[in-house]
Amino acid sequence: MTFQIYRKGVGVYARGAVAGLFGLASIFAAYSLYGALIDLPEFYAGARVPLLGIRLTWGGVGACSLFVLCGVFICVFTTGFEVGLKGLDNKSKKAVEFFIETQAELQKVSWPTRSELVGSTIVVVVCLVVLGVYVFFVDWVVSTFMKAIDIL
Repeated sequence: MTFQIYRKGVGVYARGAVAGLFGLASIFAAYSLYGALIDLPEFYAGARVPLLGIRLTWGGVGACSLFVLCGVFICVFTTGFEVGLKGLDNKSKKAVEFFIETQAELQKVSWPTRSELVGSTIVVVVCLVVLGVYVFFVDWVVSTFMKAIDIL
């Protein structure tokens, strides 16, 4: 078991983005678990979290435990730390390789200039407006026809 970052300094932005997104997802998951377990009783009568003074409930403990567990997995899968479990180590290294390759491919992309982006956006907006007007007109014609023959 080594606590070294696998291929340090490579794919940093991709790893950071993935870690941030999964961290955000784990916050939502912990909050959802807390909401599901909020009605369960305290561990024991009068149980409080030291220094904070809030009630110690199963929902709070479950949410914190889930958040910490998710944080450990996020850390392992985005850094490539070896934890001593061969299957998990191989999968984390494959995930890190994927992030590195993704960042390398994104660096090869030919991004549009500002004028190309504005022009493409205008084309898309105009097409959407034309399509919307067309659908509105067809709907109006069909509904008028249906009302004329007393179906609507």
